[in-house]
Formats: sequence, structure tokens, C-alpha cells
Amino acid sequence: MATGLQAGTSAVALPVELGAPLMGYGLRTGGAEAFHDPLYARALYLQGASDCLLVSLDVCLIAPAQADAVRAELERATGLPPERIVVASVHTHSGPDTGLATLAAGKAPPDRVKALFAAAVRAGREAVSRAAPARLGLAHATARIGRNRRQAGGPLDPDVLVLRVDAARGAPLAVAYLHGCHPTALGPENLAYSADWPWAAGARIVEALPGANPLFLLGAHADVDPRTRGVKDLADTGRTRGVGFAEVEQLGREVGDAVAAAALAAKPEDTGAIAALSARVKLAAHAESEEDRAAALAALELPPDAKPGTNDFFRLETERTQGLAPAERRERIARVRRYLRGRMAKQFAGGTEAEVEVQVLRLGAARLAALPLEACVDVGLDWKERTGSRDAAVLSIANGWLRYLPHPRNFAEPAAHTHYEVLMSTFEPDAASRLLDLAERLDAKLGVELGA
Repeated sequence: MATGLQAGTSAVALPVELGAPLMGYGLRTGGAEAFHDPLYARALYLQGASDCLLVSLDVCLIAPAQADAVRAELERATGLPPERIVVASVHTHSGPDTGLATLAAGKAPPDRVKALFAAAVRAGREAVSRAAPARLGLAHATARIGRNRRQAGGPLDPDVLVLRVDAARGAPLAVAYLHGCHPTALGPENLAYSADWPWAAGARIVEALPGANPLFLLGAHADVDPRTRGVKDLADTGRTRGVGFAEVEQLGREVGDAVAAAALAAKPEDTGAIAALSARVKLAAHAESEEDRAAALAALELPPDAKPGTNDFFRLETERTQGLAPAERRERIARVRRYLRGRMAKQFAGGTEAEVEVQVLRLGAARLAALPLEACVDVGLDWKERTGSRDAAVLSIANGWLRYLPHPRNFAEPAAHTHYEVLMSTFEPDAASRLLDLAERLDAKLGVELGA
């Protein structure tokens, strides 16, 4: 295989229809009523010493089985092994439903869901087929549109990792940018399809670099919301702080302008340092306990022999804690959520434990650890510290979604038992450390293979 860089890119519109359900907010009622901005499956293929393919969809979440199916289709179409294919989502909460609930119920999603992933396969196939001599540049930007939602003044990483890909003759092909902030400026009251703030960011990038395909990659974002929202407090459950499209556009423009400036200042070069590897590690899921069940029932003032379903617990936690002082309401809901964490964890893990994939990519100097979870800021900062590189970043919700991934220290913080991300995690507190341990080993192996 040639060691000079080749690259190809593609953007395929996602087929979405009015009236279909949107995904991301349990409080949302009604289907899609409008198209605000077009949604895409975007792909970037890079080939050097080895090769890799990144496919990113403007949807909220993708199940591991769905990502595996897309990767298998792409392997058949392109010959790339799945370990060198990443299927990610931008995590917009105003995108089409991808059928996760239907899959969890053991049923096949409707045809409109199949069409979304067919677009992803087409984008990946086209990107590979368009490979031609190219150059790759790495840069960094700073974005401050986010705020730690777990605790006021909590950790943030304002860095944006920027990859600029040009054709050998200099025309821009793609700008891939990775940042850790939820695309949740829009709230459940919004019934228009939108990629949220990455839509506006991408538009600004294209204005500055005409012809470039803007690929947003979601970083360690789990406890970071747009600054238009506040701390995510269990005592405020059932409320929202969504904003309109003018505010969404302002947030996106801030990111897009910073990314565009960094990309324009980058100096693309012909590099062959492209490689990817993946492996799996077995993680223990949170356990369901009778002690937690009894505490949850008591928090809702239900008899010990009551047998509410999962949805009943969520409904009753709102109904039966209304009117309580915030501190009391927060503690009672936390007891319910702790029980539900154990009850639901085995559903997402497929049992009491799961083999979770870790994928590591070397894209020039960039070193990405791709994980099928929503990583908290501290997980991303830990990865940078472990590699000793500013050019290292965690890519969240890659190749599926297994809920939240707090860092071990997040489980040990004061009031951690009331933090949404801890209560919505699937695996035991050591999960992030074990995933990053494996990522370190894969990254070291790639370094040897590339002679870096």
C-alpha cells in the first residue's frame, strides 16, 4: 500500500419525512413538522501506511448492532475491515428516530430507519471510491459555547481538534472537527429537523473553505451542555431550557468561525501516518439490588410489594415529588434513579457484563480513542494526559451507544449519587480507566507500526 496520503469524502442527504418521530427528548410530543436544515451522512476516507473510514450521521444515537451492520456492509463494499471503520453520530436531539426502542423490544425498525443507514453505507462507499492524492493538516481552535452541567464551575475542555484535508492540488476536500459539547441548544418543544449548533458551524466552515465537507465529531461531552442551559438538576426534572434557532445559529457560528480560522492557518502535508486498530474489554454492568429497589419504593411512598414498571418509576418520580423542597426532591429522585440504573444496565449491556469495543485511530499526529459511550470531560482529559499529546481526543458514541461513561473520580465526587451522568451510566466506576488502558495499548501498537 502506498505511504503517500490519499483521501476521499462524501455527503449524502438523510431521507427524512414529516410526521415521523424525532429523537432525543422524552418530553417531546408530536412528530416532525418542518425541515430547518438538511441532515446528512458524511464520510471521510484516509489512506496512507494503512487506511480508515469515518462515517458521521446527523442523528442522535445508534445502537451497536446498527453500527455493526453498517460496518459489515461497508466491508463487503470496500474491503475495509470493521476495525478500520468508525460509524458515529453527531448526537443532535432534533434528528430522526433511529429505532433504538423498537430494537430493545425485539422488533425490526421501520423502513425509514433502514433508509438512514443505507445513506451511511452510500456515503462511506463513495468516500472510498473517490480516494485521490491529498494532504492533511492538523490545527486547534478554542470554543467556549459549553458549560459543565454536572456541577457549576465543573471541568471543561474548550479545545477543538481540527483536521483539514486538501486535494493534492490545493482545493479543500474536508474539515473534520472534534469538540465536546452536546448539540442540545434546541429543546423538546422544537419539532423541526436540525443538526442543532453543528449545522451553523458547518455552514460557516463551508463559507470560509468552499467545497470542504464539514464533519463534526463528538468529543468528551457527556457533562457539557451549551451555555444556554444550566446545571442538570434532578430537582428540576421535567423542565427544559431550549432556545430558538437564532441562539442556535450564534453558538454554531462561534465554533465554525474558530474552526475555519484554524483550518485556514493549518499547513497540510503529504503524510502516510494513517492507521486504526480495535479490541474489546469485558466490563461489569451495574447490578440491580433488592436494597436499591426498597429504597426507590420508599422514596415514592409505595408499598414494599409494589411492582411498577420502568416507565411507571419515571412517571411517579415526577408526580410524587412535586411540591417538595429541592433538596428533598433531589434525594428522592436519586434513590429511584439508582435502582433504575441497575435495572436498565443489564438491558444495555446484554447481561451482567459486556465486551465493549475500543477503537484507536492515528490520523497524522491526531490520536483518537473512539468509544461507544458518552464520555465525560474528565475521560477526555485523562486520555490527553496518558498520551502526553495535545493532539489526542476521545470520540464519543462511536460504533454504538451504551449510555454514559463518567470518569472514576466523577463517581467519588460530593453528591455524585445525584448526578445525572453517574445515574445514567451502564458500567461500574472503573469502566473508563479500563477502556483507556486498552486504548493506550492499541495506541502504542499503532505507534510502533507507524514508526512514530
